[in-house]
Amino acid sequence: MNWKRLAPPVLAALLLVPHGSTAAPKKTFVMVPKGVHPYYEPCYEGFKAAAKKYDVNVDKVDPQKFELPLQVKAIEELIAQRVDGIAISALDDAGLVPVIAEATRAGIKVITFDAPAPSSQALTYIGTDNKTAGYEAGKKMAELMKGKGSIAILQGGLGAANLNLRTQGFKEAMAKSAPGVKILEVVDVAGDFSVATNKTEAILQTYPDLTAIFAVSAEGAPAAASVLKQQKKAGKILLAGFDDLKDTLQGIRDGTVAFCIVQKTFKMGWLSVEALLDASKGKTLPKVTDTGVLFVTRSNVNSYMDEMKKEFAAM
Repeated sequence: MNWKRLAPPVLAALLLVPHGSTAAPKKTFVMVPKGVHPYYEPCYEGFKAAAKKYDVNVDKVDPQKFELPLQVKAIEELIAQRVDGIAISALDDAGLVPVIAEATRAGIKVITFDAPAPSSQALTYIGTDNKTAGYEAGKKMAELMKGKGSIAILQGGLGAANLNLRTQGFKEAMAKSAPGVKILEVVDVAGDFSVATNKTEAILQTYPDLTAIFAVSAEGAPAAASVLKQQKKAGKILLAGFDDLKDTLQGIRDGTVAFCIVQKTFKMGWLSVEALLDASKGKTLPKVTDTGVLFVTRSNVNSYMDEMKKEFAAM
């Protein structure tokens, strides 16, 4: 056995088995986000909490940038280390098909969470029904815009299936609920706060009469909020987006951000462990598990987390 190729959790699990024992080592499951991002911290907290309950080893491998080759490399290394299961937040759908197929051939159970890879052999998707969430966000924005004006959409990667679904749902809702609103652009901000900041500045310069901005990925709203504050346009341009990053919540409190859609990230991580365990036992997984969302506004910004935790209390 090539001990050097084993990840620390796998090696530790094997060394804990007494010599001559027939007991199987603990399963090792690894979370692979799209990249380094605070959004994934509660996902991994849920992953670890479930691992403690079910007595499995878990780890997380973070590609340093939101780049497909880095995510593919991370998965290839996990295949070489012979982990038991991988939960992937898919940075790209088609681009992950070959490596997920390779993992499957190696006997590794692969699921997706947060962002699906529907073209791949991943066994299930656990996360937000992104098109529905985008549609509901579009309805809310149409209401706040009173059916008129113009809007730009910030999207953290144009190849991400989950973000494309959000944008699609958002556009459909706007077309139905506010056909008079003009969607000017869908701007790729690459999942990066600094890129989102620069792109927001460029949007404001290109479209001086812009009415609203909506961000379908986490970094967009806080980045745009900082620009609006700097240019003294906070509250004058309607801003909303996905996910409850600290600066987004502060923007809701001070009126810079109208609302955010919060995904149940802890639940995604928890259910990912349960799904990998079920798959390891040969159980058939549902193709999709919708973990749901919450709208956060000034009225519930200080209480919504308690509402979410109630769901986890029985777990």
